[in-house]
Amino acid sequence: MSSVGELKRRTLEKLTKPSYSLARMDMVLLNDNANLFGVNPAVQEVAETFDFGRLWAYPSESSELLRDRIASEFGISPDEVIVGNGSDEILDIASKSFLNPGDVFCSPTPTFSVYKFYANLHLAKPVEKILKRDFSLVADSFLEEEPKMVSVCQPNNPTANLFEPTEIVKLLERCPGVVLLDEAYGDYAGSDMLKEVMNSERGIDLRTFSKAMGIAGLRIGYAMARKELIDDLREFRTPFGLNSFSEAVAVKALDHRGWVKEVLARVKAEGAYLRTKLGALGFKVYPSCCNFLLCKCPVAGPALVSALRSEGVAVRDCNSYSLLENHIRITIGPRPMLDRMLDRLERLLEAVPR
Repeated sequence: MSSVGELKRRTLEKLTKPSYSLARMDMVLLNDNANLFGVNPAVQEVAETFDFGRLWAYPSESSELLRDRIASEFGISPDEVIVGNGSDEILDIASKSFLNPGDVFCSPTPTFSVYKFYANLHLAKPVEKILKRDFSLVADSFLEEEPKMVSVCQPNNPTANLFEPTEIVKLLERCPGVVLLDEAYGDYAGSDMLKEVMNSERGIDLRTFSKAMGIAGLRIGYAMARKELIDDLREFRTPFGLNSFSEAVAVKALDHRGWVKEVLARVKAEGAYLRTKLGALGFKVYPSCCNFLLCKCPVAGPALVSALRSEGVAVRDCNSYSLLENHIRITIGPRPMLDRMLDRLERLLEAVPR
């Protein structure tokens, strides 16, 4: 009789899942780009009136209340909105909806590693296009592959820059396959390409409540596209993908744009402070329009990340990415968190090999 391990699908043997469990919750978590400036006020407001006694019942199958609210927010139809258990679920749904085994899937590198993970999971052929040295994107390099699907993060993670909108539009207009535009960090950058996506027959605009909206723990993502594309995605969406409480909070969270605006202002101020301090310690800090900074370390990056972790501070090691040897990514947070990290950094830099 075969062992359980032998029963595993052979195509998964070399698949490596991106890991986000790098730190204990009692650490200073500057590694996952969550909103470190507090929880959206919607959580407490909804908790005070939510009927927890009805949690015996299933939630709505397609999260109609949230889809209606998102549609109203962006001036589109609810039929042009799909929600999921985090934007990761929608990435999974899109991959299984459009990728056949062997289909070409394109994404830039460096970028969010989950894109490639789902492409591999669904047996597509990932083709990564290395960004230029200034981290810009060239649409023609993607188009020459005639991909079945393209995923682009705008602004990009981990490089923290906006790609030239004309290059994104070129992809939306000329790509023979689906173009998934991930605008997870759009609030921080003041970027919004929904109009361009909706003008495209094959564009999907992916968004999340996990970043500026401040409710990553409730796992709420959504996508907007033409009805024909959303209908295709909905065919493969698990019923009841979003729980009742998460949906109620997300609906209310969209009323708190003022709170989000305050968060954005604090991120900008603390980002400027952190940039100055890191520069004085010998780091090369790249321009950023996001809630994180990409930095080249003056010492060996992986060793520094490990040493910081032993001191109770988590930052993201970017060493494995193309173009990013000895680079780290640091989430911008409140001053006490940053000062704790900077204090550890100053002491550790002398001990870490160069």
